[in-house]
Amino acid sequence: MALVLLVACRGDEPKRMPDTIPEITGTITTLTQTDATKQNIQLQIIVTATDKEAGQYPQASIKVLDETLIETDKGKRVKAGKLREGQLVNVWFNDGVIAESMPVQVSAKAIKVNTQP
Repeated sequence: MALVLLVACRGDEPKRMPDTIPEITGTITTLTQTDATKQNIQLQIIVTATDKEAGQYPQASIKVLDETLIETDKGKRVKAGKLREGQLVNVWFNDGVIAESMPVQVSAKAIKVNTQP
C-alpha cells in the first residue's frame, strides 16, 4: 500500500534536467513564435550543432512547448520568451516520434542555455 502512495505522489515532483547526453548541442540559428498561452510563449527553433562530428544530428527543428523545461547552466529557470538567436544550448528531445527529415523535426523535453561568454 505504501508503494502505491509513493508512486501516486510523484506527479508533484519538480521537473529536472535529464542526466543523459543531450541529443544536440549547438546555436539557435532561427527562432519563430508559433503560439502564446497565458503561461508561456510557444516557439519553433532551429539549432545548428557546434561540432557536427560529435552529434547524431547536424541540425534540428525543435518545438518548444509549455511543458519544455528550460534552465540556464546555473540551474535558473527560463521562460521560452527569453530564448534568443545566437544562444548556445543543449537540447534533449521528447520521447516519441522524430521526423527524420533535414533538419530532423522534434519537440524538446528540456533545454539548457549556456550563460558563459
